[in-house]
Amino acid sequence: MRRLSTLVIVVAILMAPSLIFAAANNFVAGKVMSTEVNTIIVPLVISNESNLTALDIPLKYSEGVTLKDVTFENTRTDYFDLKIFNINTEEQTVVIGLIPQLSANPKPDLEAGTGAVANLVFEIDDPNVNEITLTENVTENPGHFLAFVYHEVGDNGVVGTRLERVDFPTVTVALSDVAPANGLPTSYGLSQNYPNPFNPSTNISFDVPKASHVTLEVYNVLGQRVVSLVDQEMEAGIHTVEFDGSSISSGIYFYRLSAGDFAETKKMVMVK
Repeated sequence: MRRLSTLVIVVAILMAPSLIFAAANNFVAGKVMSTEVNTIIVPLVISNESNLTALDIPLKYSEGVTLKDVTFENTRTDYFDLKIFNINTEEQTVVIGLIPQLSANPKPDLEAGTGAVANLVFEIDDPNVNEITLTENVTENPGHFLAFVYHEVGDNGVVGTRLERVDFPTVTVALSDVAPANGLPTSYGLSQNYPNPFNPSTNISFDVPKASHVTLEVYNVLGQRVVSLVDQEMEAGIHTVEFDGSSISSGIYFYRLSAGDFAETKKMVMVK
């Protein structure tokens, strides 16, 4: 891991032709954890459908907190050759750049999948702050925007790169929902699936504060059950289940979690 006073946009290092396409993948904030008094960790989670060549992640965060560090331990990017970040505490911004290979020796890109790629370590400065917001921070000089970068072979056989802009709606992290340092949630909870919309699969995460019988079911707009994803006793913890929608048609669906006296339903969209 390296800090740089000035971060050059990741894709410039690739030195290959590129095009910008509309976003098709997903970038969200994961389950927030606390490590010590006044300190929390916000994982940055991505879902990529194809192998990734690089990531450019410029963000702005709200007042009342200080971004102390960016870490990459226990993330999907453990093997990346280049992991750099630049924190500007005065402007409350951070730019993260990730490239899996800088050497001449063959090395695969980041495989398609879902998971954290970095962890933002915040210190709470204002005791009255009850939430943190994260937004994309587009800059021009140097140029940064939230982007996935892919290798792409042209018709002439030349390997270039393709940039895909990724949607990142404003994310609000409620400090009251932060899990304790032992990683166990304090209450039942159902997260929004990601990616959403999805094709063909998506991930659904939920919190179980104590050992419970848990059911997680998917329904169509007519209220008919499509599939039961979970129907079993589960230990306390944060769980993630993959839903493969290959066999269903495009449209709106609902997924419902029931455990103990808790029940919650959320909407998701399948697009083929």
